Amino acid sequence: ELQENFEWLEEGLKELKDSYVLFDCPGQVELFTHHNTMPNLFHRLEKIGYRLIVVHLLDSLTLSRPTLYISSLLLCLRSMLHLPFPLVNVLTKIDNLAKNSEPLPFNLDYYTEVQDLDYLLPHLEAEQNNTSVQNLQDRAGNSDIPKLPESKFTALNEALIQLIGDFGLVAFETLAVEDKVSMTNLLHAIDRASGYVFGTDKGTNDSVWQVAMQEGWGGKIDVRDVQERWIDRRDEFDEMERQQIEDQKAEEARQTGQPEVRRVPAHPSSERDTHVSGNDLDDDEDLEAMQAAFLNKQSTGNDNGIKIIRKD
Repeated sequence: ELQENFEWLEEGLKELKDSYVLFDCPGQVELFTHHNTMPNLFHRLEKIGYRLIVVHLLDSLTLSRPTLYISSLLLCLRSMLHLPFPLVNVLTKIDNLAKNSEPLPFNLDYYTEVQDLDYLLPHLEAEQNNTSVQNLQDRAGNSDIPKLPESKFTALNEALIQLIGDFGLVAFETLAVEDKVSMTNLLHAIDRASGYVFGTDKGTNDSVWQVAMQEGWGGKIDVRDVQERWIDRRDEFDEMERQQIEDQKAEEARQTGQPEVRRVPAHPSSERDTHVSGNDLDDDEDLEAMQAAFLNKQSTGNDNGIKIIRKD
């Protein structure tokens, strides 16, 4: 329907002028792997002057099972071949990966760089035989233990892995949507892939490389840092960030002369009462609202005649 009424879309886009436009497309994968509707729409957008880039979002939970991962690689590859535009594949919810799945057999960079997929074959075999890799290895190394029959998918797995490796097109960025550093890193990756970074008026006398590297455009978070932050040491980093936020608020309060408000950790003895009623939560919210209102009155000077005198 949108393809048949493209004039309506074009009129709406004209009102946006030179804005950076995001199209949230339907999630049906067949539209991007087989059907021609989306490529046709993208081509018409390109003809009216838009520079397009496709951002393909996949849940990082697909890394938890080898079969899901291979399926996702095939989906990404087919989309990249079907859509003749720059395409960035993104593993989303990377901050939830450690909580929602078993430990990965390989480091995160193995999955994002999509290299040496042959190492994944034993894990595919183990999943399809409903056993463990260690069990397969024990059977292979001990003649007294009967070997499991070879999976009927073994040859197919090898062929798919070779196909993905031969093209060598698929790679992934990572995203933790609540992390500003992760969002900024992804935005830079998208701007580099789309060529937006080269369209700036600054540095017109510089080389393309200099333009690409200026103002942090060349910066990229190492995926090993992502693994350390969100998989290996998440709790430690979360605590560090909470402490930094508290210290920053305390410094701001000190500079403005406002009384410092800090969260007091619960006494260990209070942990025995694990039930928190809805009324208690409401009381906490009311208390925080009263504290915020009090600080606002002090900062604006509207204290209704009430003064607080600190005594040493």
